[in-house]
Amino acid sequence: MTAYQPLAAYVPGASAPGGSYAPPPAQPAFQLADLIAIVHARRALIAKITLGVVLLAVVVALSLPTKWSSSAEVMLDQRRNTITDLSAVLSQLPNDPATLQNQIRILTSRELAGQVVDQQNLLNDPEFNAAIARPGIGMLLDPRSWFGDDSDDGPADRRDRVIDAFLKHVTVTAEGLSTAVTVTVTSKNPEKAARLANALSHLYVESQVSTKVKATAATTDWLNQRLQDLAQQLQLQEEAIQRYKAEHGLTDSSPGNSLVDQQLSGINAQIVQARSDLAEKQAIKDRIDQLMASGNAADIGQIVSSPLIVQLRTQQAELLREEGLAASKYGPLHPKMQAIQAQKRDLDLKITQEVSRLAASASNDVMVAKAHLSSLQSSLGGAERTANTQNLARVQLQALQSNADSTRTQYEAFVQRLRQSQNTDQAQTPDSQIISAAAVPDKPSGPKRKLIVGASLPLGLMLGLLTALLLEKVGPLMPVRVNGAPRAAIVRPAKPRTPPKAQAPVAVWSGPPILADIADTARLTTADFVIDHPTSKLAHALAGLVRQLEAKTGGAAVVALTSADFGENRAAIAASLARAAARMGKKTIIVDCAPQGLAGRALKAPVKNGLYEVLTGKVPLNQALAKDPRGQAYLLGCPNRPPNAPTMFSSRQMARLISILRGGADFVVIDCGSASLGPDAALLARQADATVLVARRQALHAPPVANAAKILQTAKAAPVGIVVTR
Repeated sequence: MTAYQPLAAYVPGASAPGGSYAPPPAQPAFQLADLIAIVHARRALIAKITLGVVLLAVVVALSLPTKWSSSAEVMLDQRRNTITDLSAVLSQLPNDPATLQNQIRILTSRELAGQVVDQQNLLNDPEFNAAIARPGIGMLLDPRSWFGDDSDDGPADRRDRVIDAFLKHVTVTAEGLSTAVTVTVTSKNPEKAARLANALSHLYVESQVSTKVKATAATTDWLNQRLQDLAQQLQLQEEAIQRYKAEHGLTDSSPGNSLVDQQLSGINAQIVQARSDLAEKQAIKDRIDQLMASGNAADIGQIVSSPLIVQLRTQQAELLREEGLAASKYGPLHPKMQAIQAQKRDLDLKITQEVSRLAASASNDVMVAKAHLSSLQSSLGGAERTANTQNLARVQLQALQSNADSTRTQYEAFVQRLRQSQNTDQAQTPDSQIISAAAVPDKPSGPKRKLIVGASLPLGLMLGLLTALLLEKVGPLMPVRVNGAPRAAIVRPAKPRTPPKAQAPVAVWSGPPILADIADTARLTTADFVIDHPTSKLAHALAGLVRQLEAKTGGAAVVALTSADFGENRAAIAASLARAAARMGKKTIIVDCAPQGLAGRALKAPVKNGLYEVLTGKVPLNQALAKDPRGQAYLLGCPNRPPNAPTMFSSRQMARLISILRGGADFVVIDCGSASLGPDAALLARQADATVLVARRQALHAPPVANAAKILQTAKAAPVGIVVTR
């Protein structure tokens, strides 16, 4: 973009090549003396208007119905009912500010108001039901009653209107830092005001108990249904356990002690006993065999208690004694000695036979013991295999039993909770209490008739003065007398007739280059026109302006828009330019730094946080950018404008933000506001890549445009171009 033109091109009255222009003669400034003269000249009119306004206020004040207000106080009670606390379904209300505001919302809810309307029969009260009310001054002053309503409303619609009317008479406010709220109802009748305030408060307290009772009833029903489901589920699980036991032969004599385990224990005990018996019998057999082999078969009686061997040994001992006695008397060949020898042989034979029999019996006992032990060991193996099979089956059985135990535990817990929650309806207490019932007021609360009449006096004076100024603007006053001589009070001097002269040469523009000449941009709706009519001449002109600015800045452009006046044309151009760039596929951001925020209004983008919050670090940039609801552009507004805006715009944070926007966006538009309003526009334009001065065609040669260009030149702003609007 070209540099500034010589200052002479902007200064009024300076000559320009090819012609000159002369601004119209300046009108004399309006002074205090002129106002005093107008008031003096129009004093009768001002007095009449003031008197008329005061009389109208008196009539209105006397016609307005008297209002009475009565208040009841309700406090959130934090004391708990220790009887029903264990079985409480709903928790106690906390006393934080949010809860207090929630209770205020409940007090002003339509549901609670509908209960008051039904209880107090307000449908038949003319004060709240306008359909049965008599026409009065209030209805005449209400614009909504000027047009008839032909719609045939049903009972529900009439009830809704009565509820709306009742809510307009209700006011609920919190009392300082306490948990108390004041419920105020206004009515034309003092008794009715107190009655409605008390009714609303009592219904609110009762609704808390009703809510608890309903919650308890709903919980009880749910618990009953849940218990039925759990009982059925537990029954099915128990049946599955018993069926599984029968299928796998799992029989227990007592909990945790199966029959197979008992059988294993018995067999093991028998095996131990059988092994002991076998060892004992084997030892006896071995001793018998040893004695028989050594020739001492008669000593077997010491091992095996045999009565026959004992008897034979006794007889053998007696024969030996007799043999000894006979040997001393008789010789060996004596018949008696031979008889004794024969008896001894017979006894030895009998002992030998008995020993053989005992040895055979011991062998049989050993064989029987071995067979018995083998049988027991075989039984033990079978029992162990059965136990292993049942142990594997018990794994699934334990899972079934665990599920059944879990269901049984849950069932018992629900039964206990149901017993606690039953029969507590009568013991429920509300979370609030009425600490002060509404009393019948002895003084009306409105209307403030004295205030209305008192306020009408300055209002009448202002209307009278405004009327006088308007009349003075429209035409001159009638002649009045000053010091006895008639003259016009403030008659504007007639414009002297100038003799016809030759037409003045058309002024040639020699200021900053004119970038575009755009029509119909005086209103903010121009930005919508760009979206609605993308093929229009206006849309093409704005797209060409975008390309021209990018070409002059060599890439990503940061364009500062300012103007000499305070109209909407600058904001309209800024919003339209941003939308045109966005339609061209460019990432576009518009920064609305103007005090009026007209560019943001043109885009209609919701702005909660803006430039000030980003620069102070309260919110990040991406959270402050608002999306254009009708386009692809983004808006960075300034809803919270600080008093020291010039300091903010000239800060390093602002320069860094513009640098970030230049690097992150393709096209940045900054609405700097009017250059004549302060240093804001100059400070912002100095940090941009280009400056666009928006001016109307008819004001292009006027002094304000030249002054604006001079301000920008002095501030060393970015190169300036002109966009002319019509």
